[in-house]
Amino acid sequence: MNLGDYAGRLAGGHPVRSGEIFAKVLVPNDDSGKHGVVIPTSVYPFFPEIDIPDPRQNETVFFEVYDVRHNRLHRLAWKYYERYPERRITRLPVVLNNRSAGRRLVVFARMQLADGTHLFSVDTLVEGIDEGFHDVLSLLFPSPAANDEGAYVVLPLDAPPFTIDADLGAFLDEFDRVEAMGFIRSLRVGTTGVGYTFETLLGIEENNDQTADFRGIEIKTKMVRESGSSSSPTNLFQLGPDWRIPGPMLNRLEVIGQPDDQGRLACYSRVTTTPNNKRLWLDPGVGPYRDVALLLEEAIIGGWSSDRLAERLAEKHSRAVFVKAAGRRQAGEDLFHYQQVVYCERPDIGRFLDLVEARRIVFEFAMRENGRGGVRNHGYPWRLIDQRELDQLFALQMQLR
Repeated sequence: MNLGDYAGRLAGGHPVRSGEIFAKVLVPNDDSGKHGVVIPTSVYPFFPEIDIPDPRQNETVFFEVYDVRHNRLHRLAWKYYERYPERRITRLPVVLNNRSAGRRLVVFARMQLADGTHLFSVDTLVEGIDEGFHDVLSLLFPSPAANDEGAYVVLPLDAPPFTIDADLGAFLDEFDRVEAMGFIRSLRVGTTGVGYTFETLLGIEENNDQTADFRGIEIKTKMVRESGSSSSPTNLFQLGPDWRIPGPMLNRLEVIGQPDDQGRLACYSRVTTTPNNKRLWLDPGVGPYRDVALLLEEAIIGGWSSDRLAERLAEKHSRAVFVKAAGRRQAGEDLFHYQQVVYCERPDIGRFLDLVEARRIVFEFAMRENGRGGVRNHGYPWRLIDQRELDQLFALQMQLR
């Protein structure tokens, strides 16, 4: 069985044009309904949006899926629980409550069918009950080391078979060495200690880059349970608009800038999909070819093609590993135990534009008249508001440890 064959099964035999899969090997606390299946934060965008006007209140969204096991349409519940906080899927087939028959696997798919309609589906398999369990497990997960309880994967239906190449294998060997050390005293005080300590143990020297690098693989390190509601922004790449305002840059600054304290024109401005105090805003458009327009009030003054944005995204973030650590305090010091690795590749322009629309990715101007008839421009950064959300940019996400 290949991924295309399995996609047909997930679609109830209907031809599939495109789509993606999220699969999870359940942990003991996961079940069909009372507790539900806990969903990793990076996978939240896979499911319907939950409107959470008050984070102190639970919220539920119901959505219809094709239940592969029972060959029927069924409504699932997608729940936000404020207590933890976390999100879970409930109203799943009760076979998932059988913990005595071996590992339990749940597979969700969202697909566009050949006729243009869209379909959500769910498949549920238990190791000692379903003959096809191991076929599906080996199809979605690359190795026995990556399909233990709690492992998950997100991948496009057109993804080639996944393999661990030499560079990724070398990283995993290094991670296993560090993980075996247990809790390690932080080598730096403060919130950057968790990343600095891990990179130092791998022999990566600190530099001015915002990301560490191991044989071309971007490294991001974070706590298993982050405290606080946000994290620091991170630069994704630099890319200025294709301007519709003719002439030199000073002409454009005259349109978007304002006099500073010294009477020189300047524009230091964050631009999102909501008009800012300079009346600048972004429109990421709709449809399969979503170019991004830069507007001043209702006038388009520039923009970016989605192809060019996708090219820059792939150049800067082709593959990444997200290392998660448990933390504790002991004798006034921070200690970390590096426990999980989620590998990501195939940065996806659709996900990028969704984050732009949600104001999680922003564009910034940082320019000023230089007094000699020109403009000093500090660049055109596209920034992710919370660096912990970087994994949401990738079409393939796989927990390898």
